[in-house]
Amino acid sequence: MLKKFTFLVLLVSLTLSAQDTSQTINTFIEELDQKIPKLLEKFMVPGTAIAVIENGELVLQKAYGYADAVKAEKVTNQTGFNIGSISKTIAAWGIMKLVEAGEIDLDAPAEKYLTRWQLPESKFDSKKVTIRRLLSHTAGLSLHGYPGWTAKDRLSTIEESLNGRNNGPGRVEMIMEPGTQWKYSGGGYTILQLIIEEVTGQKFEDYIQTAILNPLGMRNSSYKIDKTILENSSLEHDGFGEQIDFELFTAQAAAGLHTTIEDFTRFAYASLFAHTDNQKYNAVLKESTIEEMMKPAPASNDSYGLGYQVQNIPNVSYTLKGHGGANSGWHAFFRVNPDTNDGFIMMTNGGSGYNIYTQVFCDWIQWKTGESMGNRCFVKPSIAGKLKAVIDAEGTTNLGTVYEALKTNRSEDYNFSERILNDFGYYYMRRKETAKAVAVFKLNVDQFPESSNVYDSYAEALLENGNKEKAIINYKKSVELNPANTSAIDILKSLNVDLGSLPKAFEVDASKLNDYIGNYQLSADFIVNISIEDGKLIAKPKGQSALIIIAMSEDKFYVEEVKAEVTFNRSVEGEVESMTLNQNGRETFGKKLKE
Repeated sequence: MLKKFTFLVLLVSLTLSAQDTSQTINTFIEELDQKIPKLLEKFMVPGTAIAVIENGELVLQKAYGYADAVKAEKVTNQTGFNIGSISKTIAAWGIMKLVEAGEIDLDAPAEKYLTRWQLPESKFDSKKVTIRRLLSHTAGLSLHGYPGWTAKDRLSTIEESLNGRNNGPGRVEMIMEPGTQWKYSGGGYTILQLIIEEVTGQKFEDYIQTAILNPLGMRNSSYKIDKTILENSSLEHDGFGEQIDFELFTAQAAAGLHTTIEDFTRFAYASLFAHTDNQKYNAVLKESTIEEMMKPAPASNDSYGLGYQVQNIPNVSYTLKGHGGANSGWHAFFRVNPDTNDGFIMMTNGGSGYNIYTQVFCDWIQWKTGESMGNRCFVKPSIAGKLKAVIDAEGTTNLGTVYEALKTNRSEDYNFSERILNDFGYYYMRRKETAKAVAVFKLNVDQFPESSNVYDSYAEALLENGNKEKAIINYKKSVELNPANTSAIDILKSLNVDLGSLPKAFEVDASKLNDYIGNYQLSADFIVNISIEDGKLIAKPKGQSALIIIAMSEDKFYVEEVKAEVTFNRSVEGEVESMTLNQNGRETFGKKLKE
């Protein structure tokens, strides 16, 4: 039987043995009390909740900001948040509970437990799609993540979702050899959700509630979004802090858990398997089981266990286990270190919430280790928020003038990137405010006239707004800058445009393709492999799917799927020695690794 235990809202008076340690913790908390409200305002996120565990002691559990900004309803420690993909970790506990009971074999094929749905036929062996590989994202499956459904939509069944009725991502299928490489798949966790139902004879949400959540004391958490959950939940907000529709998920195991900071702190404690009081916090799984879940799985690039991410922070001697999560209007982050009994949890209710937890997490790491995580800790707010305020107040007439003044006088205060403006334009496209989208995309064209992508986006908005002739001009300009932009070419063909005057895609001499083969390191943990398949150049980022890259010139290529340009840089002797990746106006340099 689980012993009752209580978490304090905030331990202001710490009962640690060392007074100087207590003072250091209090100072850190005071700094967060000053910083977090400023970050919320800066990034237009209405509210957040945070918990910090230090050496097994809860030193901070607190809420900041608003659950409903319009009604000025504040976030509390009992306010509900969707935690996105962190839902997978709790779902993994559900599977491991059945493994411990002998009802599921970790290394058995998933199809052993499936009668309601089967993996689509492919050239790969479905028997290699095991429970262990589903848990660790090494089963070779498609479907990275899921958009949600609104309350007005008819939710699909699990089987319908797996077959492709899932609001966009398509069906779940085998796309690579199972057990050979890591490929994140929310679809794999939907298979696990179905397996739990098949094995237990219960609905997934009911089994997890009774087998995992309730025994952990997480009684205000649920995969089932009922009246009680909704009454205690925060609203969800977009990147401008504006309320958006509440989303529901068929893919509950992958993305659907609703919880509170108070409840999830209980789960963090249960995850600290080496804690001397673990049995007090965890009446569900054996300590050895949790330890196994946190070990990197084979073929996972040492980055993922069985439902837990494994984070080795570059330049910082600190290894953490946990998960991150994001759905429209929600961002959450969870990390524990079982070796030191430390933990960090943060939940937000805004589309830019990752900017909040990224910076606070960096502060926590530096406080814990004395080591800095570098530039990733410093995030500038988007210029889009400032521009939106201008558009709301006075329309788009002076948009360009205001932008230029801000860029000249406040260049260090905002992110002025091409990507920011492009995303801002699509914000208006989604809202069907196409005239405003046209104005924003036109500004992006003016600012980044050498980018093929900005003309493509501008043309899309013009076409949507009824200006076909101008749209054609800009699609043509996009193709002139990038003859490999096949999507623009297809649209021009559909509009019956003569393409004879447009440049053709560049053809690299097949004998020179070998120059580019190799591995390129763009950051400490991001490597891109370049290879040749069927006479085509293929780029495969670590842990991601392979992408075809199309030549724009001899050493410059285009990746249609992600709208990115790749330039191979040569030495004085003419040998390819590095790569430059340009995506959404952001350049990343990577050296070619020696074999």
